Amino acid sequence: MPEQPPRSHDFDAEYAATDVGRTTFPFTWRDSDDGLGVVVEGHCPRCHGRTRREIRRIVPGTGTKGAPSVPSWLRLRRNPEAATDQAMDQEVLLAERYFCACGHPHPNRPSDGHAGRVGCGASWVLGALARIGAR
Repeated sequence: MPEQPPRSHDFDAEYAATDVGRTTFPFTWRDSDDGLGVVVEGHCPRCHGRTRREIRRIVPGTGTKGAPSVPSWLRLRRNPEAATDQAMDQEVLLAERYFCACGHPHPNRPSDGHAGRVGCGASWVLGALARIGAR
């Protein structure tokens, strides 16, 4: 059974680039609003803040200029509702590395951090992932 995160965000947790390994906190995934990607949501296993990441699908054969050539990005499928496509998407999402995006500027955060990325510095891989809003 997945561990439940505490009810409150630890705003005082100092920034630290920390790999916390495989989290047992529950995360969910769903199609993005435009259907061109998926959204993974849950709580950071370090600061317990709510975090969200959208992963865009790429269309095979159209090139990836300007987009990271990450082999684990989801491919746009002709039938995203198919159970086999959902299972493949979930497998890809479980292999992906996630970073805290809680939105809080934790104490001692480096000033040269990436613009728009605010969090405690934790990274992790998912131990469990539940699909929500399946068609």
